[in-house]
Amino acid sequence: MGTKEDDEERQERAYRLIGEIVAQTCARHYLAPTQEHQFTSKITALIERELHNMDVHGMHVKVHAQDFPDKGRGSWEKKSGADVYISLVVDTPDYQVNKGMIVQSKWNDSKDRKGLAAQVRDMKDRTTSSYVWAYGPSSISVVPADDVAEGKLDFSSAKTVGQLISDGLRCHEGDPKLGRDLSMPVPQSLTAMMEKLALKHGLSITLSEGAEA
Repeated sequence: MGTKEDDEERQERAYRLIGEIVAQTCARHYLAPTQEHQFTSKITALIERELHNMDVHGMHVKVHAQDFPDKGRGSWEKKSGADVYISLVVDTPDYQVNKGMIVQSKWNDSKDRKGLAAQVRDMKDRTTSSYVWAYGPSSISVVPADDVAEGKLDFSSAKTVGQLISDGLRCHEGDPKLGRDLSMPVPQSLTAMMEKLALKHGLSITLSEGAEA
């Protein structure tokens, strides 16, 4: 059985690997005709692939992702301002944490400041745990919604996607009011929360102690 230090090292390796793959994916798609929602789907899929069945401090990590259409006047993205919902559930014999956060994604050279400003306002109306993922040529910068003024991104407090997820698992990020219904199967619970928030993408991270792969 691995030690706490072994678990921590595996966790940090996973986050570093996510960073490396994100960099490769950005380099591949930044100058290509890939649309933002297509790129977001690729990123959530790679996070799911790399974090699936990872043990952290004796707990078991599972990641689930779900995409929704973004077209039409009544689309969930247009209603919420966000296109990613992240659900984090931490289960141990002593406590349970069930929370979430929401994200809007943009290429870092996007000129749509008015549109981004409106999307950020809509997200902040729902939760303080809202972020902008800015896609660059070699990385993704995660900018808190509070650091977006009139659609202009302030990168002074930016972090990586791996750091955002790590901070969420360490209980430094995330909103308990956005926790999904754990009495429902994962796909239905993600869909129910995303429909409630009118979101387009879903990403769920579940930790349980002593779970089997």
